[in-house]
Amino acid sequence: MERDFRSSPEFTATLKLYGALLAPGGHIYSGRALCGHENVPHLHFIGQSFEGGLEYGVSNRLCRVARNGGAIERLNERDTRQIRLSPAGDALAVACAGDDAAADRIEIWSDGRCLKTRTVAGRIEQIDWSADGSKLLMVVAGTAADLAGIHGGFAQKQKSDAPAWIPEVRSDEGGELWRTIWTWDGEGEPRQLTAAPLNVWEASWCGDGSIAAISSDHHSEGSWYRAVLSLVDSTTGVATTKYSPPDQIGCVRASPDGGKIAFVKAFCSDRGIVYGQLCLLDPRSGAVEVLDSRGADVTSVEWRSPSVIHFAGLRGHETVAGDYDLTRSTATESWASRDMAHGEWVPASFPLGAGSCLFVGEAYARAPFLAEASAAGVREVVTLAAPEAEQAMSPCGSVEPFTWTAPDGLEMQGWVVRPRDIKGPTPLLVDVHGGPISAHRNRWMGRMRTTPMLVSLGWTVFYPNPRGSTGRGDAFARAVKGDMGGADVLDIISGVDALVAKGWADDAKVAVTGTSYGGFMSAWLPSQSDRFAAAIPLSPVGNWYSQHRTTQIPEFDEIMLDASPWAEAGAYFERSPAFFKHKKKVPTLVMAGGIDRSTPAGQAEECYFAAVRSGSPAELVIYPNAGHSMRSYPEYFDSAARILWWLDTYVHNAA
Repeated sequence: MERDFRSSPEFTATLKLYGALLAPGGHIYSGRALCGHENVPHLHFIGQSFEGGLEYGVSNRLCRVARNGGAIERLNERDTRQIRLSPAGDALAVACAGDDAAADRIEIWSDGRCLKTRTVAGRIEQIDWSADGSKLLMVVAGTAADLAGIHGGFAQKQKSDAPAWIPEVRSDEGGELWRTIWTWDGEGEPRQLTAAPLNVWEASWCGDGSIAAISSDHHSEGSWYRAVLSLVDSTTGVATTKYSPPDQIGCVRASPDGGKIAFVKAFCSDRGIVYGQLCLLDPRSGAVEVLDSRGADVTSVEWRSPSVIHFAGLRGHETVAGDYDLTRSTATESWASRDMAHGEWVPASFPLGAGSCLFVGEAYARAPFLAEASAAGVREVVTLAAPEAEQAMSPCGSVEPFTWTAPDGLEMQGWVVRPRDIKGPTPLLVDVHGGPISAHRNRWMGRMRTTPMLVSLGWTVFYPNPRGSTGRGDAFARAVKGDMGGADVLDIISGVDALVAKGWADDAKVAVTGTSYGGFMSAWLPSQSDRFAAAIPLSPVGNWYSQHRTTQIPEFDEIMLDASPWAEAGAYFERSPAFFKHKKKVPTLVMAGGIDRSTPAGQAEECYFAAVRSGSPAELVIYPNAGHSMRSYPEYFDSAARILWWLDTYVHNAA
């Protein structure tokens, strides 16, 4: 495989398809953080585009559109991180990149104009308005703080004019490593409220004098796994722990009067991907109540009114939105569908008025669109489809939900993308999701690294949701704890068996890929089964011992393996692909990001070493400036092209 792959037919085909789907040069192809108010005629969102071309990455800009549809207005030219609409709907807080890489801007907009702006040292990750709209809070990551795996899993670095030979120095000390709360009344300068040794991951105003916060006593990314729910005094910054969860928590939102705090508690594997139980905390008594969520694993929480909580989540194959009324102690479902999904990483919905909600919807064969859902159904406000998207998507097959039975009798779920109008078995690629506490959903093909191209070439792609996946309740997610790489392996293999038995998959042409946990599984599965003709682990773990000692999240493997990283035997040895992969000759392409701290590039090295020692064809691809899962550009496209070449060479056209 050539180092420079840009002249390959696979790279050319990849850019052609994604060029049609994404329309580089300014077209808004997707969005997030859609919000609005019943008394305001416009909706606001963060629009995503490839302004400078596919090779220059995604631009995030503040956008608005009339609630009844029409042309999208792009309101700024800065990389926009977060937006938050004031309770009255008359002002919009916007966090965006500043002129200095070490500082962000916080802005207040109204009627399409920026009225006030200030700078804050660090990266603004969250903003929230007080109930009366008089002040803002910001959660700010220090300039050297690690980013979560979903945001690249690397340590932030500032540009330097120092000579290239000057070493990188890493330390566990320094104020630039912490996440803190800042407040701003819109007039003077923003004020830093908290400081080390309090690290704040999320925050929400809780009445006028307090802030509800998810916090820990250390800045490390792994300390999130033991975070607590605290009340922070909005004057002194002193924090008081109100709830110490048995697992993890997220999505903290206090009621407008500060009398109740809604949040989600869950068994989690990744910060930022929290699927679980909708909970309510009484900050006075400390009592926690689990609320009905209509069977959904909740991922998004907002207060529709002082007594109604709006939530979104996943229930099996369905994306769900609903409300919980505290006065009646009942939950109602406002919308559910398996024909479309919403949310960037997890389902996300924003309440509008008394009964509507807003979201950015999508489906495999439907490009993202801004939507308003109500009892009358889902109304498309405006599509974000590129001019050539429909034509480009037409040969890329269709998706359908799929169920099968695991060896122990448990029902499994997933998704299958197949070519249209095809008879007989096809080559099959199994794509394992990250996490493991996550799930494949009915996502737009423009977010899939190789699937639309493979399906257009006659492949079937299988997206399994084995035990450990979300949308099936706490017990199903927790079933992977202490058994990662055990029963979940059998879940996936039995799914492949079901597709073969159904006549959809060619028994001799099955490959596996995936990123993060999926990277681990795509390295691990071929060591446990003769089913696979090729493997393509992305950002994998090969050796759990060395992973524990080099990752930014060592707490993850201790939780998931439920074992000691200091023991001479046990799960850290028995579930490490690098210690077994050399026993199976499976053509293996391993890829990773050079600055990834979630699964460091050394893990890919260990997977590659074992594959080489097995005597099978093997290649190692390290992208020097890419983070976790290689979602940066143009690395994303280059990795897709290499996957196509590997599968064509070692599966599709193999003797």
